Amino acid sequence: MNSPSEVLILKTTDRAKGVPALLSKLDIREYLGKNVALKANFNSADPFPASTHLDTLRAIVETLKNAGASGITLAERSGMGDTEQVLDQMGTLALSKELGFKVVVLDDVGKEDWFKVEKAGMHWIRGFYLAKVFRDAEKVVQTCCLKTHRFGGHFTLSLKNSVGLVAKRVPGGMYDYMWELHGSTYQSKICGRDTVDSFK
Repeated sequence: MNSPSEVLILKTTDRAKGVPALLSKLDIREYLGKNVALKANFNSADPFPASTHLDTLRAIVETLKNAGASGITLAERSGMGDTEQVLDQMGTLALSKELGFKVVVLDDVGKEDWFKVEKAGMHWIRGFYLAKVFRDAEKVVQTCCLKTHRFGGHFTLSLKNSVGLVAKRVPGGMYDYMWELHGSTYQSKICGRDTVDSFK
């Protein structure tokens, strides 16, 4: 049986102060000199709370930079709309230029930038493809929106956000992995606690 995870909750209306205060409860020194992949929630251009608030993203990036992260890459794939347009509309691209972090639009990467995950007992018919940027990073940070999901997820927490790490279609292929996901009868069941590290 897995041991319980620690959950930290901070109530504030000031994201610029609240995010660093929350992250200070963790050992942020672990990010010194590390390459960080960041997954925010930009599934659409709908404003917060449907998407990551830009002030939250700013505070996370600034905290990671102040901790000495060697590089920060935000990688994203929007399910509702063109990803680059969504990131532009939400102010993410402008923020990346201001703060000096890299943005990768996962819709535009090649087949060589995905790796296939196949494990005994999983419900994916053909396995699935995960973006290498997250596998290869020394640290992965997610900032999800806590909401329900209309395709069978009652309260998805970061599980829905992790769908953005997975390819909809692999370049050169026709199979739609999101069609399979959204049609799966297993979607509303409790998922395991596998992380990106377990796929390395």
